[in-house]
Amino acid sequence: MSTDVTTDRTTVDVDHSPAKASSYAAVVAALLAGLTSAPFSVVALPLGLGGVVIVAAGLFYTEKRSHLTFGAAGLFLSVLASGIQGTQVELLLVSAVLTSLAWGVGQNAMSIGAQLGRHSETWRIEAMHASVVTVVTMMAAAVGYGVFGVASGGQPVAAVGMLSVGIVLLLWAIRT
Repeated sequence: MSTDVTTDRTTVDVDHSPAKASSYAAVVAALLAGLTSAPFSVVALPLGLGGVVIVAAGLFYTEKRSHLTFGAAGLFLSVLASGIQGTQVELLLVSAVLTSLAWGVGQNAMSIGAQLGRHSETWRIEAMHASVVTVVTMMAAAVGYGVFGVASGGQPVAAVGMLSVGIVLLLWAIRT
């Protein structure tokens, strides 16, 4: 019996860049968010387009969470600036949902890349996360639009506030 065992071991370099599918999805969501808010205000235009560029740079060039967050903040400020200029509420809600989606999916891309590597087969995890984030943000937008509809319908502000508190408490009770 020989104890000479030769094994060829090779090292593998793991690329901890953000996951590809989520990165592309986040940039598309950021681009759509910029297109739905930026053209309606002179102030929102540089914020929205700059936000899209910074989100893309944060995911593909610098690969830093802070750049992704600053880009999403620029997109959010673009939504606010468009709202101040009188853009339709429905369009602002779509833009806000897309901004939140870009940030959430981008953060998930960074986490997956850091933990599993860029070249791992993670498209199912990424698709599931993007789906859940989309549903949650759309539900939040629906609640926000409902509060807006009640508030603009001549209802007292206290009733709208109590309705909002009741919804939050109901969701909290369901969670526990």
